[in-house]
Amino acid sequence: MAKTIRSLFHEYAEQYPTVFDKDEDIAVGDSTLVEAASVLQDYSFVSREDDADDWDLMGAAYEQFTHVTLKRQQGQFFTNRLVVKAMVDMLDPDIADKVLDPAGGSGGFATAAFRYKRRKAIDGTKPGSPQRERRLGLCKNSVFLVEISKRLVKIAKTAMLLTGDGNTGMTQGNSLDKYSNLDGWITSHCPKGTPDIIITNPPFSGQKTESMMMDPDILKLFGFGHRPDPEGTFPTITDDDDRDAGHGTLLIRQAPELLFLERCIDWLKPGRRIGIVLPKGILDNRTYINYRRWMLSRCKVDAVVTLHKNTFEPDTGVRTCVLFLSKPLEDDPVPGDYTIFMAQSRRVGKDSKGEPVFALDEKGSATSELDEDLTQIAEAYKTFRDIGTFTESETCFTAERGELDDNLNLNPQHYSPELNATLEKVSKFDDKPDWSVTTIGQLDKNIRIYMGPRWSSRSLVVEDPSDTTNLTPYLTANGALEQRRMTVKWFDMSRATDKQKECVRMLRVQKGDILISRSGTIGKVTYATRILADKYVISDDLVRVRVPDENMRAYLLAFLMSSTAMNLMKLDEFGSVQQHLQPRHIWGLPVPVPDSWEQVSPIIDAGKGMISAMEQTSLADESLRTNGFDSLIE
Repeated sequence: MAKTIRSLFHEYAEQYPTVFDKDEDIAVGDSTLVEAASVLQDYSFVSREDDADDWDLMGAAYEQFTHVTLKRQQGQFFTNRLVVKAMVDMLDPDIADKVLDPAGGSGGFATAAFRYKRRKAIDGTKPGSPQRERRLGLCKNSVFLVEISKRLVKIAKTAMLLTGDGNTGMTQGNSLDKYSNLDGWITSHCPKGTPDIIITNPPFSGQKTESMMMDPDILKLFGFGHRPDPEGTFPTITDDDDRDAGHGTLLIRQAPELLFLERCIDWLKPGRRIGIVLPKGILDNRTYINYRRWMLSRCKVDAVVTLHKNTFEPDTGVRTCVLFLSKPLEDDPVPGDYTIFMAQSRRVGKDSKGEPVFALDEKGSATSELDEDLTQIAEAYKTFRDIGTFTESETCFTAERGELDDNLNLNPQHYSPELNATLEKVSKFDDKPDWSVTTIGQLDKNIRIYMGPRWSSRSLVVEDPSDTTNLTPYLTANGALEQRRMTVKWFDMSRATDKQKECVRMLRVQKGDILISRSGTIGKVTYATRILADKYVISDDLVRVRVPDENMRAYLLAFLMSSTAMNLMKLDEFGSVQQHLQPRHIWGLPVPVPDSWEQVSPIIDAGKGMISAMEQTSLADESLRTNGFDSLIE
């Protein structure tokens, strides 16, 4: 049997020399081959060309196998298939549309786009009819992929074969290189200015130097490969320009995802659409504002979808989003104002370990359906696209381009109806008698809001010390937020440089400081007790709020510990891997203020009660450490 299978494979491989190498053989041994054949012999892997369901099943099975195998062998990860399907559905490619993935990987987007187009071709036509054959032919010849890895191109070609296509559009090349250096099939069939749909998940740098693009011959081809001028404008580069057109502004390195964003917009046919997965930080980080301004000047933002943090887990914890863009027709200006579809995916059908999470029925029992909301998001967007309106929810809503703030914030969370409803409720205090609304930073001229310096403490850390008498205790943000000091690091300050000593001095807090977590899970609040201030060095991951007035401090602590303040902080959080807040965000938080503290005496009393309880807990913890059971043994 093994000999027969190998012979059949050689015959098949000869039909597709662009997929299989000359003299390529099946690598597994005969016994394994026979065992596999015995398991699969009851299943048919041959279907009619227009049998979409069977082809979809085989293609999906192959993609799942290659996903697991490649991830195990090479540490690679691929786009969540729920995201792929939602993106294809939202872009809605037509039968004759040229669809391109310039960072194609193993072909997930290419095969999904082909399946989508094929179903359109089959709908409304009879099996074997000339009309259906003509439509299927258009589908086969209009899906393109460029991928730098030869092995992944081979896998993509095989995936397309198993999906029912001839795979001719799957090519090897570097999409960031000159267009003229790409595979001849691309330069002749999908050159610059011809793709109708570009759909891709480009490689991210994650701000790691080794993952950045550092080739000057590539960087010089991109405006984003250069420093912007003082007004934030990037130079315009042409593909035929072999010089540094930025006149000495060439960068040493750049994040590849930014270069891919620029290339996709340049490559796209005017009047057509892009869907691209990007780090979430591109939407709102201040460091990306020039890139957002450039993008908004060249494209209409159709939709922004932030993806759940588990979307690419367990492979990577990078927070991601999907941008859907339209390129205007030549000589047409980008609209100054329009409505942008916004969505926040909160369920992605798996947990942080990659295990599936299934929806529950009305009895609380697990069903066979994944617990995800991307399907509903795609449906809501299609309704919005077709009729200009839809039923908004906490997950899906809209924002107006003309109302973007000075930071050009595109993060859907910033426009969340739920969070903005909180802001509106706070703002209404301005209309109430004996009340006003100000920002925390303007509550008192003596208020101080800051964070400690960024520094390296690695050389000071003492691991598992047996004697801490001469060591300095240090608390991470989580350690400081604990009611008991269970997570303590120890520094040997005798090793410290003058700079490290100064950093430690600046990291110490004062009794009465309000401390707010600014990284990871933002907005957690604690209070600097006397022992915390006197004894410990505190991480810079906590924003310090120092309020001299006792009543104001108690009121502000009560406010910052409220769900109202948490919602307001969420409006401003940002980040790609972890969520972050800066002191300026705390400074700018709106807070209702009474004309007299007597109006809010119950709130102030509650705040003072919390402060007293924290002081007592801190004293009790210290007493237990000094006089607890360990003292009996010692």
